[in-house]
Amino acid sequence: MKKFTLLLLASLLIGLQMAVAQQDNVTNIRAVQNDKMVTVTYDLKTRSDVRLLISIDDGEHYTDTMKVTGFVNRVIPPGKNRTIRWKAFQDLGYGDYPLIRFKFITQDPKPTQPAPAVTRKSGMKTFATLNGSYGSSGIPMVGFTVGQYDKFGWFVTLMTALDFDYMGYQVVDHCKKDGYIGEILPFYNPESKISAVSGMVGGIMRLNEIIYAKAGVGYGMRSVAWQLWEGEYVTNDGFSAHGVDVSAGLLLDLNRFVLTLDGVTTNFHVFEGRLGLGFRFTK
Repeated sequence: MKKFTLLLLASLLIGLQMAVAQQDNVTNIRAVQNDKMVTVTYDLKTRSDVRLLISIDDGEHYTDTMKVTGFVNRVIPPGKNRTIRWKAFQDLGYGDYPLIRFKFITQDPKPTQPAPAVTRKSGMKTFATLNGSYGSSGIPMVGFTVGQYDKFGWFVTLMTALDFDYMGYQVVDHCKKDGYIGEILPFYNPESKISAVSGMVGGIMRLNEIIYAKAGVGYGMRSVAWQLWEGEYVTNDGFSAHGVDVSAGLLLDLNRFVLTLDGVTTNFHVFEGRLGLGFRFTK
């Protein structure tokens, strides 16, 4: 092993002189051999793609297949004391190698290509929710919403109280929210009749990847009738409204789960909050 070490180190010095003459970008080249490993240290003037070629036949043929690691075979920033480690014994084994030569080759690195822009997947997302609502009319309602959204979108909502007792009953008068008819407070039975329906269409606009704004318009009816002692019914105008439904709210896209929160008013007379829970069916 000692013979191998001395001969290899001598040939390294010859090879280093040759390398200095051929590559001005690489300077101050030194070599240290420690048993089976050879360490080559150099200074690099400019940022370069550095390769180290090794010849064992006095420069007739060079190869870059030797087992080298460190500041080599990649883009190296400029600086001093850049090191390359060559596993010489693994490549050559025992023997005399007086004709070993080294050659540094540096090239300007290829311009860094900008990372491709991340394109957001487009395409309308279809969703459906089951809704519940309650408001100032005191009538709970259930229903559903279906729609699609991306940057913009649309939805359709249908709601009902599932109780149409009010319809078909003759209403003889109207009372205030507190039960007064004019200045008179009549006697009432505890019986009441209610009906409520709401149909709405609207639009959706993306605020970010999770939150979407939504607004809609349609027709709504909230009707509450109280029964008089005599058995007839009067409409309570304080809890009833017929006409234009307007809504505004948010849609939250929570990893395929959809949550909607809306405030709805009928003729700006009765108000209700509406909650929807459902799924997005497309990615």
